[in-house]
Amino acid sequence: MSGGPTHDYIVIGSGAGGAVVAARLAEEGRTVLVIEAGGDPLAKTDDSSDMPLADACRVPAFHAFASEHPGMAENHWVRHYENQEIQERDWRYSREKDGVLYPRVRGLGGCTAHHAMIIVRPNHCDWNHIFSITGDESWKASHMQGYFERIERCRYRFFLWRWLAAATGLNPTGHGWWGWMTTERALPLRVLRDWPLWRALLRCVGAAADAFGKRGSDWETTEIDPNDNRNWNAGACGVRVTPLATRRHVRHGPRERLLDVMKRHPDRLTLRLNTTVTRIEFDGKRAVAVRCIAGEGREEVIRAGREIILAGGTFASPQLLMLSGIGDPGHLAEHRISVVEALPGVGRNLQDRYEVGVVSRVTEPWSALKGVTYTTRDAHYRRWRRFRIGNYTSNGVMFSLTLKSRDTLSEPDLHCFSLLADFRGYYPGYSERIRKPDYMTWAILKAYTENQGGTVRLRCADPTVLPAVMFHSFFEGTGNYNLDLDAVVHAIRFVRKVNDAMDDLIASEEEPGRQNESDEALRRYVAENAWGHHACGTCAIGPREGGGVLDSRFRVHGIEGLRVVDASVFPRIPGYFLATAVYMIAEKAADVILADSQLETR
Repeated sequence: MSGGPTHDYIVIGSGAGGAVVAARLAEEGRTVLVIEAGGDPLAKTDDSSDMPLADACRVPAFHAFASEHPGMAENHWVRHYENQEIQERDWRYSREKDGVLYPRVRGLGGCTAHHAMIIVRPNHCDWNHIFSITGDESWKASHMQGYFERIERCRYRFFLWRWLAAATGLNPTGHGWWGWMTTERALPLRVLRDWPLWRALLRCVGAAADAFGKRGSDWETTEIDPNDNRNWNAGACGVRVTPLATRRHVRHGPRERLLDVMKRHPDRLTLRLNTTVTRIEFDGKRAVAVRCIAGEGREEVIRAGREIILAGGTFASPQLLMLSGIGDPGHLAEHRISVVEALPGVGRNLQDRYEVGVVSRVTEPWSALKGVTYTTRDAHYRRWRRFRIGNYTSNGVMFSLTLKSRDTLSEPDLHCFSLLADFRGYYPGYSERIRKPDYMTWAILKAYTENQGGTVRLRCADPTVLPAVMFHSFFEGTGNYNLDLDAVVHAIRFVRKVNDAMDDLIASEEEPGRQNESDEALRRYVAENAWGHHACGTCAIGPREGGGVLDSRFRVHGIEGLRVVDASVFPRIPGYFLATAVYMIAEKAADVILADSQLETR
């Protein structure tokens, strides 16, 4: 074992949770070591390629290509069903890999290096739910709102609101103005050039809403800022234009946050790249060190002065806990791993969205996409590089719709995105379809899914082998799967109604295809083809007798000096996008860690 501890805290993982909590702790005077299994994607340059890794990460429009870039992709292959016959009905399923592609990242920033940068704060019910199961009032939505304002640096709203907050302390919008996460809106050329299309789409959306009886107090006819307190009506449906986590229309997030703090406080924050943690070491019931392997294959044990913070993500965090002896005793015994703490909830409670795409070929290529190649060699890239304008400032979403699948719901449970692209889920080479200029996709996302029955399990005791991920979708999982199926079918019919009003533009529907017209056919299509990319919940906050892994202060039950801070902590999947929620819980985790450290020193 190495010498005495030189860092107060060791943070395992540099993604949405790890980078944010580490940066805050270092700013507050603590010494922190961040261990990241991958490298820095923006430090890698390859000018001979049409898609250098650094550009794939930085350019908002290239995010799909970033997710498949071999320079940082760590692909998981997941199963949606244990039933082999049903699993094989998904055309994305690979027999060779025994799964469906689930893009992940090994590199600085984690999956924030390839995600779509959408920033929508969670609904109040998401935080109040955690309060209800823990009794910890600091989880109430009224308190959690402060973390959103802490992290955001809003730059797409009228500057007078920022001036008002600075001069008077009044902040009716609920935006943050001076945080580390810059939010912007992109106005791509496609909107300007295809303004008639934009207006036609909005009219068709309104017509579809009328046809579905959605107009009235429950439907907002004009687009609103989803993060503005004054318009915040959790029960309202309608058009949304979502902001992006970009700075001057370049991807900006936890990676930049971490590097900024490291530059300002090099004596407090240390970063080790290309280093894989293989096990957490314990002294009795206290986590004291991490065993890791550096890029050159050298094994090392690093001690922590105070605590170890695990932020590997929904798949990696439960894997490392189990490899370290924390988990279901029966499962650990299968792999001859000695039990340090029996916590059967580790690796359970896996949840995700259900997503499908209504993909249509249009009658002629979109004029706004003329000359777009999604490479670094076209004029659109040059406009972005030199002036930060044009199509490549956008993540590809024109606008989105929020819908309720049932009128009795308190919050919308459906998000539908309009994309001038061909997007049919994840499989090797999926990003190449994005280049087609004559397609339109409505990507449907089912939030607040019923199923909490997924699992992450060890394949073996070798830490280099990725875990087995089984979602147990729909009827194999928990809850009323019929509600989820019916909800997605409802959304398909809604966006079809929008497309029907644009019949002069739509040539044919390729997915799900008009041959799938009945409710039964659409339900079958959804059950066999739905995917997701918001996995969470595998180290859930909650009482251990109910399957919880963590207490309300992110501490692993029964273990001292070990916390988990990433998407795995959510007992129920929050709406609607995970990144913002993880940023907020990471800031909260930093607060409770600092508070606990002060108590220890008294």
